Amino acid sequence: MEGNININIKRSIDLKHPFIRDLLVFVIGSLLGIFIFFVPAFNGKMPFEVMYKTLIINPLGNNVKYVVLGIVAFNLFGYIYGKTLAKEGSYFFKKFASNSKIKGLNYFLAFAFVVMALTQKGIPFIYHEATVPHMIREIFPFTIGCLTIGGFVLPLLTSYGILELAGVMLEPIMRPVLKLPGKAAIDSIASIVGAAVVGIFLTTQLYHDNQYTDKEALSIASGFSLNSVGYCAFLVSYVGLGGMFNQMFLTYLVIAYIMAAIIVRIPPVSKHSDTYENGVIQTEEMRKENKKFYKGQFKLGFIRAIEKADTSDNVIKDLILGGFNGFMVVVEIIPMMVVIGGLMLSVYKFTPIIQIASKPLIPLISLMKVPEAPLAAEAIFLGGIELFMPSLAVTAGTINEAVRYFVVMVSMVQVLYITETMLPLISFGLPVKFWEIVVIWLERTVIAIPLVAIAMHIFF
Repeated sequence: MEGNININIKRSIDLKHPFIRDLLVFVIGSLLGIFIFFVPAFNGKMPFEVMYKTLIINPLGNNVKYVVLGIVAFNLFGYIYGKTLAKEGSYFFKKFASNSKIKGLNYFLAFAFVVMALTQKGIPFIYHEATVPHMIREIFPFTIGCLTIGGFVLPLLTSYGILELAGVMLEPIMRPVLKLPGKAAIDSIASIVGAAVVGIFLTTQLYHDNQYTDKEALSIASGFSLNSVGYCAFLVSYVGLGGMFNQMFLTYLVIAYIMAAIIVRIPPVSKHSDTYENGVIQTEEMRKENKKFYKGQFKLGFIRAIEKADTSDNVIKDLILGGFNGFMVVVEIIPMMVVIGGLMLSVYKFTPIIQIASKPLIPLISLMKVPEAPLAAEAIFLGGIELFMPSLAVTAGTINEAVRYFVVMVSMVQVLYITETMLPLISFGLPVKFWEIVVIWLERTVIAIPLVAIAMHIFF
């Protein structure tokens, strides 16, 4: 039987490695990836969550501030050295010589902001506990841990075949409904069981590997990079609705996927081209491939999985390089997160801008017969800055459970937050401008309000 399988595969494809070797790489690598991301093996927690907390977040503890300082210092002084003294062809020349003056300004401000936060001197709204220090203490440990460990273990999902098999099997569902390839489901699951930024990181890798077009990558990263089940449980419990978590999380997924089906069909996402990063244009024939279930579908998926496993020469090297690349992504995005995230948190804390900007949402929320519409509008608007802030605001502002339900549900399905997901979308090299992300966030917010309001009236 084994010989027949080998012969059949060989008839379909040419392998540079022995078939048995590729089969083992596919099976073992994929099973390990499934276990790490999808199996609640440790008291209901996924191994991935245990890994990034045990290996990164817990050992770092309060020392994360020195890691962040080291990162912003590396970027600033690397930029100065790369622009002035580095020899052509050197690491610093390649990394920094072509960087714009805007990036240089960002590096300088990030370094200055972090120094102010650590010394508690300088500009008060920068070193206030609710701004840059909050990001260093609450957001950056999560970012460093998720991306570093995520980079290390993501090759188990991307490099050894499971993505190809899942893509072929799910294509008939994903393509007609969501205008996306079947493998996009893996990105969504990876974010749900890991973190939204992990889903974005995975999508970016596949985009740069020419497996997603511009439109597909933007649609997946901005609509499928959902919040992790663990963080959703924390938010729901924080607003005092822990007993409703199961129905809330199921409703969250249903609404999120309805929104994904809508957003991909309207600008700005719909205006992006179906072109791969290498310039190849996706044809209608390519989109129609595997659009319907058929008898040989699993065989095709299996062949593509073996082909993918065959491209890997050294599994250990893949994992180590993945971890290094994950950490270097952290080094790349933290300066931008410090500056833009810190300034936006300062705007909320010390100005009435957010309160004023949220007023246009009040009529829509009132139309949906949501109680305490002004409070709900302001809390929801805060979701554009940081995921936890809407829950914090509504918990402090009301005891009405319906309002709390409405706000936390809308904030979760917004998906895009400046401090956590918007900036990585840009920094990871996806084909999108910041104004487009803001427009998508606004679209998601407006679409979410009536959908969540319907669910609120069902449960309350």
